[in-house]
Amino acid sequence: MKKSSILFLLLALLSFSCQEDEKPIQSSLLSQEEIETLLFTREEEKLAHDVYIYAFQKYGLQVFQNIANSETSHVSAVLQQMNLFQLADPLKGSTVMGEFTDPVINQLYQDLTSKVDISLGEAIKVGLTIEDLDILDLQNAISETSQSSLIQVYSSLKCGSENHMRSFYNQALNNNITYIPQYISPSYFNQIISSSITSCNSN
Repeated sequence: MKKSSILFLLLALLSFSCQEDEKPIQSSLLSQEEIETLLFTREEEKLAHDVYIYAFQKYGLQVFQNIANSETSHVSAVLQQMNLFQLADPLKGSTVMGEFTDPVINQLYQDLTSKVDISLGEAIKVGLTIEDLDILDLQNAISETSQSSLIQVYSSLKCGSENHMRSFYNQALNNNITYIPQYISPSYFNQIISSSITSCNSN
C-alpha cells in the first residue's frame, strides 16, 4: 500500500529503484500488513524530517526547521507504537541524516534533496509533495487496521500533515508557486488549505 505510493512518486521524479522486504520481528497482535505499514511509517516520517532539515540548512527558511521539529514528534510517536507491539526498529534508533534501511525510501531521499537543490521554490514544492503523499498513506494506514492505538496515532499524524500542508501552501502563495495535489483529491486539498491550523496532540 504505502510502498506502491512511494514508487509512484519515484516515477514522477523520473527515478527508479528496487526493494527487498524487511523481515520484522512478528507481533501476534498485528497482521503482516499492519506490521509492514508501521515499520514503513517509521522511515517515512524520518524521511520528511531529514528532507526538511536539509532544506533549512540550504535556504534558512524557518518553516522547514519548525516542521522538522514536528516530524521529530511524529517519529517518536511511531516508535512508541513499535515498542508497544514489540517490533524491532529497522533503523535501530539511528538519527543520522539520510540513513534508511528501505532502499525505496533511500532513493526517494536522494531524489527529493536533489529537487531541493534546484531552488527555494522547488524545495517548497517538495514539502507540499511529502505532505500530500503522507496524508494519503496515513489514510490508507487507518483504513487497514482495527487497533485503536494505531488509529489514534495515524489520525494524529494525518492531522499534523494537514497542518504542515497549510504552512507550506502559505509559503507557496508568498513565493507565487502553484501546487496541484498528486495524491489526495483536489477537493480534499482545497478543504485543507482553506481551513485553519488545528491542534493534533502530536503534530
